[in-house]
Amino acid sequence: AGSVTDLIKNTKGNTLKEEWIAYICREILRGLSHLHQHKVIHRDIKGQNVLLTENAEVKLVDFGVSAQLDRTVGRRNTFIGTPYWMAPEVIACDENPDATYDFKSDLWSLGITAIEMAEGAPPLCDMHPMRALFLIPRNPAPRLKSKKWSKKFQSFIESCLVKNHSQRPATEQLMKHPFIRDQPNERQVRIQLKDHIDRTKKKRGEKDETEYEYSGSEEEEEENDSGEPSSILNLPGESTLRRDFLRLQLANKERSEALRRQQLEQQQRENEEHKRQLLAERQKRIEEQKEQRRRLEEQQRREKELRKQQEREQRRHYEEQMRREEERRRAEHEQEYKRKQLEGQRASK
Repeated sequence: AGSVTDLIKNTKGNTLKEEWIAYICREILRGLSHLHQHKVIHRDIKGQNVLLTENAEVKLVDFGVSAQLDRTVGRRNTFIGTPYWMAPEVIACDENPDATYDFKSDLWSLGITAIEMAEGAPPLCDMHPMRALFLIPRNPAPRLKSKKWSKKFQSFIESCLVKNHSQRPATEQLMKHPFIRDQPNERQVRIQLKDHIDRTKKKRGEKDETEYEYSGSEEEEEENDSGEPSSILNLPGESTLRRDFLRLQLANKERSEALRRQQLEQQQRENEEHKRQLLAERQKRIEEQKEQRRRLEEQQRREKELRKQQEREQRRHYEEQMRREEERRRAEHEQEYKRKQLEGQRASK
C-alpha cells in the first residue's frame, strides 16, 4: 500500500498516533530481531524503507546496503546509510578507520524513524546532509520536541538513541520495553491503519479521475522539448496575446531550468566544501592521534630509560656497599690476625 513516509504525508498534521507508532516500531523490531539473529545488519532503517501492506502488515525493504556480520568478531567499519538516520558510530567509521559498529546501529535508526513518525521528519532534516553528518556525533542525542507524548514513548526514544553504542540496549531488550510490550489494542490499531490506507487509496483514485492537463502547459512543453514546434505557434491568425503567453511560458521554463542548474551547482560546491572540511578535520585528528602516539612512545621510552638508570644506580650502590663490607671484614680479619700474633709472641716470652 505504501511506505511509512507515505503514511505520514497522507496523515493530518504529518504526525501519526502514538499507538500506531508503537505498533509499527514493534513490527520493525521483530524484523530486526530476525535479521540480527542471523548476523545481518540492515543499515538503512527509515520511514521510506518500512512498508505497510493493505492489511496494515509491516515489512522491511531495501536490503541493498545490508551487511553480514562476521560470526566471531561481529562488527563492521563501512560508512553506509542515509545521513539523517545514521548512528554516530557509523559516521565515526568515515572519520576514524579504526572505528567499528554492530547491529545496534539499526536501533539508533529505529529511534530516528520513531521521531520521524511523531514529528513528520527526522531531526536535522532542515540542514544539508553533510552538515548533519558533522553534527550527529557532536550534538546531544535527539529527543521528542512536544511534551504531549507519553513517558513510555519518550523513554523508548531515549533507549534507542543512546550515543554510546556499547551502552545502547540490544534488540531483545527493546522488545521488552513497556512502549513495545504493552499494546492492548493491537487489533483496533490495525483496523484504524487499514481504514486510513483504504481512504487514502480511494482519495488518490478520485483525484486521478478528476485531474486534467491545461492545453497550454506541460503537453505543449513536451512537444517543444521533442523538437516539434507547437501547433498553436504555427496557426495563421493566432492572437498576439496567445503567442506572447506561450513565449513567456517558454522563457519561464528556461529561467527555471537555469535556476535549477545553478542550485545544483551550488549544492555540488557545498558538498565538495563539506567533504573538504570533513577530510581536513579527519586528517587533523589523524595527525593529532599520531602526535599523541609519538608523545606516548617518547614518554614510555624516557620512563624505560629512567628505570634502567635507576636499576644501574641501585646496582652500583649495592656493589659499593658490598665492596665496603668486604673491605671492613678484611680489615677486621687482619686486625684479629695481628692481635693473635701479638698474643702468641707475649706468651712465648
